[in-house]
Amino acid sequence: MRIKSVVFTFITFFFIGASNVFGQFQQEFPQNLVKEVEDHLKQADDLANSGDINQAAYHLNRVANIYWINGYPKKAVEYFEKTIAFNKQIGNLNAQRTLYSNIGMVYIDEEDYPKSLDNFQKSLAIARKMNRKPDIAATLINVANVQSELGKHSDAATTLEEAHTLARELNDERMLRNCYSLLTDVYEKLGQKEKSAEYFSLFTAISQKIQREQIRKRDMQAQQMVEKAKSEVSEIEQMRQATEEELLDKQRALKETEESLVQVEQISKERQMQIDLLSKEKELQDAIIKNQRLVRNVFIFIIFVVVSFATLFLYNLNIKKKANQKLQKQNKEIAEQKDLIEQVNQDLGFAFNRIEKQNRDITSSINYAQRIQEALLPNPCNLSSVFPDSMVYFQPRDIVSGDFYWYTGYGSPKALRENPRDNFIKIPSLENSERGFLISAVDCTGHGVPGAFMSMIGFNLLETITRNGTIIPNQILRKLHNAIRYLLKQDTTDNRDGMDMALCSITDKGRKVLYSGAKNPLITVSEGELTYIKGDVYPIGGMQKEGEREFSLHTINVEKPTSFYIFSDGYTDQFGGINGKKFGTKSFKQLLLDTNHLPMQEQALVLKKKMAGWMGNEHKQIDDIIIIGFKVVPGEVDL
Repeated sequence: MRIKSVVFTFITFFFIGASNVFGQFQQEFPQNLVKEVEDHLKQADDLANSGDINQAAYHLNRVANIYWINGYPKKAVEYFEKTIAFNKQIGNLNAQRTLYSNIGMVYIDEEDYPKSLDNFQKSLAIARKMNRKPDIAATLINVANVQSELGKHSDAATTLEEAHTLARELNDERMLRNCYSLLTDVYEKLGQKEKSAEYFSLFTAISQKIQREQIRKRDMQAQQMVEKAKSEVSEIEQMRQATEEELLDKQRALKETEESLVQVEQISKERQMQIDLLSKEKELQDAIIKNQRLVRNVFIFIIFVVVSFATLFLYNLNIKKKANQKLQKQNKEIAEQKDLIEQVNQDLGFAFNRIEKQNRDITSSINYAQRIQEALLPNPCNLSSVFPDSMVYFQPRDIVSGDFYWYTGYGSPKALRENPRDNFIKIPSLENSERGFLISAVDCTGHGVPGAFMSMIGFNLLETITRNGTIIPNQILRKLHNAIRYLLKQDTTDNRDGMDMALCSITDKGRKVLYSGAKNPLITVSEGELTYIKGDVYPIGGMQKEGEREFSLHTINVEKPTSFYIFSDGYTDQFGGINGKKFGTKSFKQLLLDTNHLPMQEQALVLKKKMAGWMGNEHKQIDDIIIIGFKVVPGEVDL
């Protein structure tokens, strides 16, 4: 009874303090979430007082996640730690492990790596105690990532080798891919080039295997709109492989024929040497006979010499005749082999021509897909007509892209009759004077042809949702998310494809900007001050554990000229520089601050030049890149 009384006193004191802190904090917290946080704290208080510590911890954890998702890391850590205290009372080790890991992720977002490492190590100790190998391996990867950020590359390598051993034991391909990626980076920083190259090869191989498996699953689940394209790509690939195998067979046959020809030529040289030797021997015998004829006084000797000469001559003549016959036969064989070589060369020429034609056909098909994708993208003039100082930096990794940009103006029928605007969408459900402009940067799952399929789906859904009258950014994201999950049957399959995006709505002649983001952030720069607004942690599409996915809406009242930037992660995640590191968000922010005084088009040139220098000749582009920038002058935006 005494222990229960102490616990009750502690809980009561804790919730009184939490209520006071929350009362001071709620003035700056979004009003739509204040009621939700208050409800969770009230339920946690009631449950704790009744002795149900487990459910009380659940509600505190929900409060911590609300703060985390909405960009209040210190409050999130505070409530995560209080949730840990409750779980320690009831001995819930698995919950403690997860909570320590969450705190580690929060500190990574804040770039406080020592605190992040401390919490990941606490999570790792609990996972080892529970002997949960998947959790041990996943936490080891988090620990190694933080160790690398702190410059402890040797420790990171040791940690990753242990994670690698567990991942192989578990046969977890995605965990292996993460290990190989980090091991490549760590050994590169340690100067062990060969080991880094070895793990990069393993990373490439398993990434290709996973990608092939993903492509196979997408091929099985794709709708009728892409079946014909996939069938043609598969047929072309089979023709290419068959042609390559045929070419290899021809090359092997040619090599064997060339070796036979070299052998025949060697034999011919030996036969020619024998003929030359016989000729020299004949000349020697002629000299002997000439000398013998000088001694005519010995008649018997002369007869003997003559007979011997005749016998030797006939013998040599017979040998020469046989040698000539053999040589003629060899010459005939050589001629036949030359004909065979000419035929093989001709066949190889035909094979090379076929391969070249097939490659041209494949490239032509992808180029045609690029033209289709470019035709879908909005005209740059539509953006510059509203925002004269704007830019679109679009750099696909392959011919076609998984990233795309989308923007459109909109207005009510009456507003567009009074002030007609080309390419603005007419929405009958809007108020008489309402008009605005939507602009988005979207990063679809994958790149190349698979990514391009997703981008076409995303583009068409954005057009459809907007034309049906939805113009508020967070509502557009929610409807887009539901449509993606429905079209890809993600409720009944393991398909996890989707997209990350940032979406802005500009209204009131630029005096108000609404923003919502699915993982992708928004950066604003005004008078040398940069503001970074995070998107929600959820993507569009993919796995959904919550009942209904809701996205946050940020309202920005523009009172002075402000530059807005939305972008994918292709620029910040690009490897390069002297040490082969990622470009990083911090460097990207500084680059935007340094160039903000320039017009947007000149900023785009600086961004391209900087990225080209960062990659150099040693690093290839790993993802599609898109950055959209536009400057808003309040009251002067022509809508």
